[in-house]
Amino acid sequence: MTCKQVVGDLMLPKVSAKGNLSEIYLSLQGEGIWVGIPMVFVRTTGCYRRCRYCDTEFALVAEKRARIWLGWRRGEPELIVDNPVTAQQVAEWVLQASGQGNLANWVSFTGGEPLLQAEFLAELGAMLKRLGFRILLETEGGLPDRLEKVLPFVNAVAADIKLPSTTGEPLNWNEAERFLRMVAEAPVQACVKIVVTADIDEGEFERAVELLAQLQTSQSGFRRFCPMALILQPVTPARFVTETPSMKLLLHLVSLAQQKLVDVRIVPQVHKLVQLP
Repeated sequence: MTCKQVVGDLMLPKVSAKGNLSEIYLSLQGEGIWVGIPMVFVRTTGCYRRCRYCDTEFALVAEKRARIWLGWRRGEPELIVDNPVTAQQVAEWVLQASGQGNLANWVSFTGGEPLLQAEFLAELGAMLKRLGFRILLETEGGLPDRLEKVLPFVNAVAADIKLPSTTGEPLNWNEAERFLRMVAEAPVQACVKIVVTADIDEGEFERAVELLAQLQTSQSGFRRFCPMALILQPVTPARFVTETPSMKLLLHLVSLAQQKLVDVRIVPQVHKLVQLP
């Protein structure tokens, strides 16, 4: 089935799952290993974290209305709709925003924390994949039970390891390991991101690298030939963080990580540099 076909042609359930959105729009992916790829961004609302550097504070709590751009995000949105919305409605908007798949064949589930609405995303992901889209899940990397519901319906995962020294919040290392192990064992493209602040704790960073190294050496098959890249993302000043890390610090962390990992990269938020949403 191609993106040219309308959503109504699908064998849809009589009652479509509902979720709370912040916005939908077409743009270029600016993070991780997918930089530069046109994607339709489906941003959900709600997050249980309050990272010091969060750059999407507006999506931390449920919004009454969602903003829908039916293409590139320029000017005012074409639609402002009441939450919650159905998965079928979102699939129809994605088709329009993507130019029926001609402008983009990737969809990013982002937030907020999208996995807080796992059932909604599972239904939406199934619909979009049947329409020919590829799905990237962008997540904070700490909700393995919810990931299990969504993982069969995505093609790629970008997961954070949110170090306490950078976020200002505790990290459940056991849940993070369980989450990343599920990703490592799945037939999906994947990368792991660590946001680097000037005050990052080197011991925490090395613990994260060791976690990834253990996963890398314990997996066989798909993951042996396609290891998860580690992305060091220098923080973009936002919220309570005003200082960026030095290149000396970034290169030092890269040198530490490369002793145990195959693929380590420094990738800033490129969309911010070129002034895209």
